[in-house]
Amino acid sequence: MEKLFRQYGIFQFGGSTELCVQDLPLTSPCDQQVLVKVISTSVNPIDIKTRNGLGYVAQGKVTDAFLPLGYDVLGEVVQTGDTVIGFEPGDRVIGMVGFASHPGSYASHVYCNACELIKVEQNAEASLAGLCLAGLTAWQALVDFDPEKMPVYVNAATGGVGHLLLQIARLRGFDVIPVSRRTEHQVFSILGFQAITLDAYLSQPRKGLLIDLVGAELGQSMTQNLLAGSELVTVPTVTKDQVLAVAHQQGVTGRGLLVEANQVHLACLYEAVCAGQLQVLVDQQFKLSDIQQAHEFVEQGAHFGKVIITA
Repeated sequence: MEKLFRQYGIFQFGGSTELCVQDLPLTSPCDQQVLVKVISTSVNPIDIKTRNGLGYVAQGKVTDAFLPLGYDVLGEVVQTGDTVIGFEPGDRVIGMVGFASHPGSYASHVYCNACELIKVEQNAEASLAGLCLAGLTAWQALVDFDPEKMPVYVNAATGGVGHLLLQIARLRGFDVIPVSRRTEHQVFSILGFQAITLDAYLSQPRKGLLIDLVGAELGQSMTQNLLAGSELVTVPTVTKDQVLAVAHQQGVTGRGLLVEANQVHLACLYEAVCAGQLQVLVDQQFKLSDIQQAHEFVEQGAHFGKVIITA
């Protein structure tokens, strides 16, 4: 009897009700691939944007074709390709897989490039899936900057990327200041940060590094408040050009960020977790069969940290 695996995604763009499942043949991985049985994955904003038809991945979708979703994975190696070195069946691994053009970790199994994965302890918790895309984004947003030069301001600081970025910035020695409408949120007390409101941020011009995780009007107004000589990294690709145009007007050095799979960066993040220096905070956990509810929960805009999906 042919073995099958289950994969969730969309045929049509739209609301969470468009999420559906298909069963596919479970075949051997290609030479440089690793077949991983998924233990957990997580919901990232790009998943919801793609489902709604926004962004680069959505633009490449063939009409009426099935588009799987999901990039994060914590799982167990089932089989490795003929030329894969360093991974064996039974290994527990994490990674951001298929980014950006080939999502597919909302699934019972996923085919990964070996270079996207690192090994972790066998007792790794399901929350570790939430470290991958969000953690790599946070790490790469800061990687080119000197912590001695200026303070770091972070918006959307209670979110998946934001709460990790606060911790990573502190680890690297930055003076980091969360900017949030939820200044009394438990994330800040758990992690030991004092947040300021947007009004407080805008009450005086600021010189520093702004990590913009929101974009749109908020990203533009916060950038407009930066003094010349400041730095900016804006993450949302949909509004990147508008935010960078404001930065140019202000004499602010700005760039967009498209996260990349990087084993060295992911290993550094994992080491920080193991050392107790970095926490992946989990708001809610859903079963893969309840992926529609997970999307709806994230779209309410009241979650914090990561929303984890278990297979």
